[in-house]
Amino acid sequence: MISDIKIPVQIKKVRNPDGTEGLKATVPMNIIFEKKFDADWLTQEIAKVEKRYFSLLNELKRLLDQLRSYKQKNGRVLLYWNIGDKILKFIKKYERSPLFLEDLTKSLRRDLGISDKMILRCKKFRNLYPEIKRIDPEKSFYSYVEIFEKGYISKKKQRRKTK
Repeated sequence: MISDIKIPVQIKKVRNPDGTEGLKATVPMNIIFEKKFDADWLTQEIAKVEKRYFSLLNELKRLLDQLRSYKQKNGRVLLYWNIGDKILKFIKKYERSPLFLEDLTKSLRRDLGISDKMILRCKKFRNLYPEIKRIDPEKSFYSYVEIFEKGYISKKKQRRKTK
């Protein structure tokens, strides 16, 4: 279809006919005015983006649930690495595609309820340590963050300093 342009896709909250809220992938309307517009191709590609995004959400929700319920400290750091790994693999799938998800971080923040900062830290952590075997499961995620942010200070420590 359109190989020479990139088409931004947004994941938006929509109201379903039954009144419930859902998520839907959308593209700008000006795409239909392109000379090479192929509605069937675009419909199929948008459906693929939605499916992959929903799969990513499910995988990340599972990891976040594990993270929240994980009582022991050893090994938690590997869950953060896996979160970053899932996000980066999703991004990589769209590097050569004419479609790309616009502002993935914003969508993940909305749909997972985690901060931009946490999403960016997980991605950066995974980028800096591409092999999971290089991660010491005895260390905390924040000890790694401290290294790559050159002196991470947790919110708890910030509150103590201001008192």
